[in-house]
Amino acid sequence: MVEAVALLATVAIVGRMPIEHQDWFIFGVLAAGSVLHMELVRGIERIREGGRANKPHTDLKSVWTFAGLLLLPPVLSVSLVVLTCIHQRLRLVRMQTFRWAYSSSVVLVATYAASAVLDAALPAGSYPGLPSSWQGVTIILAAAVMRWFVNSALVVAIILLSSPKTSAQEALGGFNSNLVEIAALCLGAVTALAVVHDPWYLVLILPPLLVLHRNLLLRQYEVAARTDAKTGLANAMHWSEVARTELSRADRDAKTVSVIMLDLDHFKRVNDSYGHLTGDAVLIAVAAALRKEARDYDLVGRFGGEEFMILLPDVDPIDIPAVAERFRRCISGLIVTSPDNHETVTVTASAGVVTFPAGGSDLDELLLAADAALYQAKEAGRDRTCFAPVSDRGPNNGTVPPARSVGD
Repeated sequence: MVEAVALLATVAIVGRMPIEHQDWFIFGVLAAGSVLHMELVRGIERIREGGRANKPHTDLKSVWTFAGLLLLPPVLSVSLVVLTCIHQRLRLVRMQTFRWAYSSSVVLVATYAASAVLDAALPAGSYPGLPSSWQGVTIILAAAVMRWFVNSALVVAIILLSSPKTSAQEALGGFNSNLVEIAALCLGAVTALAVVHDPWYLVLILPPLLVLHRNLLLRQYEVAARTDAKTGLANAMHWSEVARTELSRADRDAKTVSVIMLDLDHFKRVNDSYGHLTGDAVLIAVAAALRKEARDYDLVGRFGGEEFMILLPDVDPIDIPAVAERFRRCISGLIVTSPDNHETVTVTASAGVVTFPAGGSDLDELLLAADAALYQAKEAGRDRTCFAPVSDRGPNNGTVPPARSVGD
């Protein structure tokens, strides 16, 4: 549907507005700027390419295409979009053709939506061109927001349709990435102003673009440094950092924090019987189930192998047994299809639970207590939950369950 709309709209604008010699000059300047920009950041974009899965990708080529939207007749502004997409496809992005075609069509549809805002809001005969006064700047901002909104909505829609397990927040991307995209559109308006007054000023546009690309790469590195690559959960280091922060807050505010340590039962048998690809599929399915069961401010992490950790701030200790059992049962109810032979695989999990401050005074003590409770669950027959006893140094007001085992 998106590709059809893009194609029909493109056919509709052919011959709509005459092209002057000056328009060809502006088109050439913006096209050259786009090519130079993409070539300068080619190495950065090749590194960033690995972070594209199930999330929008900010590439900043909108700096040039939005400038073209403001200054060029519709046919040339659309041609500039197509040119930048083709150049990106040939030199930067290694993606399937159908994905590239959809992404390019999304940019075209977003461009038409922004063009409609400019055409409707600006005085007759003044578009394309840069309007003056604060009213003109307001109209340009409205067109930029429309372009961002349509582009983001169509990208989020296709991510959610193709990957239903992806959350809307993940599909939309981080706040910083969307802010950078809006900044790129604003920089596009400045680029248009430079082209009109003196194209040589475009040289000053390139350094900020390089800095923005490096900022996006740094952000991607930061996310990768705290994320488990296989499951998308927090890795051990990041989980521990957040846990220590939560414990400090809980200690200051006299709150509780609970920790659940989950370990898949007989996971080695899954790898041995079905292969490591099936084992990976099980880990990914378990991660998705735990994340779905957790609250927004809980933190689920993978500590390596088949061990998972769940940080639960501000849960009444009386409710912890039921909460822990809910997490364990969500794993026991999973049915995973093997990618190798399409056989179905089921797994169970054992859990050890501890609560701060009754179960320990710091993270190291809590992890030791949770590990001991987990070992108890394994020894008691697996597929069950055990609770750590109250620490000698921790308060016991009767709200924390004593050491015991719950399971199937």
